[in-house]
Amino acid sequence: MKEYKIAKGWAIFIYVGGVLLIALFSWLLLMPFIPSMKGDISPASYWFLTPTALIMIALMVVGIIDTMKSKFVIDEYQISMVSTFSNRQLMLDEIMGYRITDNYILIESNNKLKKPIKVSTYLEGNEEILLWLSRHFSDLDIANANQEKKEILNNEKFGLHIKDREEQLNKAKKITTYLNWIGLIIGLWVIFLANPYEYSVSVSMIFPVICLFVVKYFKGLIRIDEKKDSAYPSIFLAILVPSSGLCLRAILDYNIFDYSNVWKPTILITSIYLAVLTFRNKEFKLNKAKDYFSVLSIALFIFAYAYGAVIALNCVYDPSVPEKFNAIIISKRIDSDKLTTYYLKLTPWSYQKSNSEVTVTEELYNRLNEKDKVNIYFKKGLLEIPWFDVSK
Repeated sequence: MKEYKIAKGWAIFIYVGGVLLIALFSWLLLMPFIPSMKGDISPASYWFLTPTALIMIALMVVGIIDTMKSKFVIDEYQISMVSTFSNRQLMLDEIMGYRITDNYILIESNNKLKKPIKVSTYLEGNEEILLWLSRHFSDLDIANANQEKKEILNNEKFGLHIKDREEQLNKAKKITTYLNWIGLIIGLWVIFLANPYEYSVSVSMIFPVICLFVVKYFKGLIRIDEKKDSAYPSIFLAILVPSSGLCLRAILDYNIFDYSNVWKPTILITSIYLAVLTFRNKEFKLNKAKDYFSVLSIALFIFAYAYGAVIALNCVYDPSVPEKFNAIIISKRIDSDKLTTYYLKLTPWSYQKSNSEVTVTEELYNRLNEKDKVNIYFKKGLLEIPWFDVSK
């Protein structure tokens, strides 16, 4: 019998960190009862701090105990994973194989009623566990990839002869590699440079459509969803990165006055793209919950692409003559949560009947001060989505 516990370095980190956090939250818990601290915290905050501190202390205690108790055991007849709240076993003849993720080794059973055993990759002797598994069982991701490749080479849809199918598969791999790299470059271009602006935005709109035609041309050999060790080449990055960049530019660069006319074309583009993508496409079988989740995830980033495309078409190619108005800056602020965004709070102007906050470029933000007067250039929009720009 062989036991594996969490690596000593990680165990020491959890013990020390856990004790320090317990001390911190215990101090927060006792603050209301320390005379010198009573004035530093409002009574209303007790209702938040007390349960939060108790929950965090409980979590740290459980984490420390779990670190002490958790172990993975291999013996002559079975494997088992022991933790604070569970003790899960699989007989050796019940093991179908294993999969490797970033943080766990998942050992799956051939009995559908039994859940996989999750073995943390932070266990001491993790490489030894993987070596033992590889000698006795199959890596299910690799086995699945081999099965997929066999299906491809036996599918006459991809060529009359096996040699033709192999050539088509290799061709698909090369094309997806090129397209993914091009898509990554386009996405980085439109996100960080966007110069020349009109060209970067236009290419970001066109490229995901080209990718869609490539997927349809290869009749299901090229997939959208990216899966580990899959034999099917994926075009995921080629669509995701330019779409994300286009959506980001739409959010950061344009002040939309009225969103009423945004959602119909956005939903229409999303629906058409999804309909063309899924029509006679066996990638989307929708047999399991994860299939629906996969389609939903793809739909979300296609929706982001559609939104960015609608805003870009409306604003970049807007032929209308702008109306000019004036407003006064009330205040300024910077939001640095994930991306740095610059905001000005303005007084009412013409169509805007109350104080409003608008986004501006860093350059314009640094040139302006509170109480400065700015110009508002109001345009109707190519798709009749009114928008405006702010300048000094």
